[in-house]
Amino acid sequence: MQKSYVWSRIGKLLIIIGCSMFIPAAVGMYYHEDAYLAFLLTAAMVSAAGGVLYFGLRPTRWQKHISLRENYALVAYGWLVVTLAAMIPYLWTGTFHTVTDAFFETMSGLTTVGASVLDDIEGTARCVLMWRSLTHWLGGMGIMVLFVALLAGHGVGAMQIFRAESSGPVKGKLRPQISETARSLWCIYMANTVIVIVLYLLAGLNLFDALNHGFSVISTGGFSTKNASLGYYDSAVVDWVTVIAMFLAGVNYSLYFYAWRNKNLKCFLQSLEFRVYVCVALFFTLAVVWFIAPDYGYHWLVAFRYAAFQVVSILSTTGFITCDFEQWAMPAQMLLMLLMLCGACAGSTTGGIKIDRHVILAKKAVQEIRRFLHPRMVTRLKSNNQLLDDDVVLSVMTFFYIYLVLVLIATYLVCLCGGEFLDSLTAVMSCLGGVGPAWGQWGPTESFSSAPMLAKWILSFLMLIGRLELYTVLVLFLPLPTKRQYQDETDVVETLEEDAFFEPMVREE
Repeated sequence: MQKSYVWSRIGKLLIIIGCSMFIPAAVGMYYHEDAYLAFLLTAAMVSAAGGVLYFGLRPTRWQKHISLRENYALVAYGWLVVTLAAMIPYLWTGTFHTVTDAFFETMSGLTTVGASVLDDIEGTARCVLMWRSLTHWLGGMGIMVLFVALLAGHGVGAMQIFRAESSGPVKGKLRPQISETARSLWCIYMANTVIVIVLYLLAGLNLFDALNHGFSVISTGGFSTKNASLGYYDSAVVDWVTVIAMFLAGVNYSLYFYAWRNKNLKCFLQSLEFRVYVCVALFFTLAVVWFIAPDYGYHWLVAFRYAAFQVVSILSTTGFITCDFEQWAMPAQMLLMLLMLCGACAGSTTGGIKIDRHVILAKKAVQEIRRFLHPRMVTRLKSNNQLLDDDVVLSVMTFFYIYLVLVLIATYLVCLCGGEFLDSLTAVMSCLGGVGPAWGQWGPTESFSSAPMLAKWILSFLMLIGRLELYTVLVLFLPLPTKRQYQDETDVVETLEEDAFFEPMVREE
């Protein structure tokens, strides 16, 4: 592995994250908080360290052929190093007194999970709260995508970095140059952020709260400036602004790009994933309304407001709350738990398995059932009128299997740390899927501060692996294959091609 290539580019990431710390420092100075000094010192230290890595380890001319594994290493190690740098202000300001809590909070922010170990949010310095929300915003579209947009240019590995960090089963470019794609996505991301902040201001929030919640909702994060989250405001206007913002943040960003370029909204209606996304949100909202209506005296509009908020919040993996949904009827709670395994659209800032993968798995299931009736029929799956490669379908199936295995293994480990089964299961599903709140002792009205130290590290690792779509992190644990293994794999592929058998009947689905 060309370590100088990896660490020089991690140096660029440190420069970006170091410069970002001047924003909370300015907030602290404005509100006359002593904590701003910690951000100034950290910003200088992190930026200097990044400069040393970048200028001291810049790749030489012979380093032109960069492997995919090295770019995966850049993404995974980059997130870890950025997390270590971003957690320093939490320790220097005294917000947290242990590395475990600081690392958990920072990883939760950058991966837009929104699970917190802060018990008294409103008693925390405003510059620290701004930093929490800013980590959401930076991690939402992806620090790596920002890196590609600003600094990668057209250099080696830009597309590989973009694919490794982006979400969804099928990843592609919107523009000929991948750096232009990254810049286009960030422009859309910033425009959406500004719009949401303005709407919050019009809804009655002050500028500080509007900025923080705008950063959180557009990144589908979930950090709030209030202990009761958005339930603090008890405002229907604020709730509906948030519901709309969360829902739109869960839409594939490529649809926004095509809608803006073509000056029409046909691309949304033509997207199968978007149509399924709308149907899932409506179905689960109406189902939850049916079960919780008695709790609200059969005031259907009030029940619909709270149900829509919580359904969209979990479906988009944002994690905001307006009420304690653990007090709802058990069928409503079970529906919310199912949504934790769903996620929104691929190509958005959300976490989870993603709608697109569920659609592909459902089509594959129907295809296999039909083969019982027509054993000799060979079919090809289609999505949005495009044929899906068998490799894509296999990748989705493998992803789903690994995801469920991780949930089971991690739940067992967290239970060993002392957690109850339901609490551990929902905590694992929440952190791996980027949702935020769980059930029980780590439920919507509680924080993760009571979690055992080892459990916090396990959940932190799940946040990273879920944010980077499993493969980017897991591939680093595989041993490098030898030349003999490469030759064996080539022989197997050639043998399969020679023995390939094609059935006479072919259909597209």
